[in-house]
Amino acid sequence: MERTPVILGLTRQARLWGLPLPYTLAVASVTVLPFMWTSQNLILSLSFLGLGPVWYGLARLATAANPNGAQVLRVILQKTPPALNRTRKRGRRYV
Repeated sequence: MERTPVILGLTRQARLWGLPLPYTLAVASVTVLPFMWTSQNLILSLSFLGLGPVWYGLARLATAANPNGAQVLRVILQKTPPALNRTRKRGRRYV
């Protein structure tokens, strides 16, 4: 594949707030959804909102370790077939 600036710009991962998009969506969902669910209790909802920077920092660390971790997890979940017998202990295991 060519290494021109145009090709590199078109093939790089989309980022928002310095995080790849899947990580940004995960941080937003674990921050905003509990905030909305607990909107009747002001202290609890603000505590969930206050955890946003903590989740952001953890996502930045995960991105520094493996920027494509979300894609790896997505492919694993899509390609691993479900166990043939999930109700009993003796079913097949893929892990």
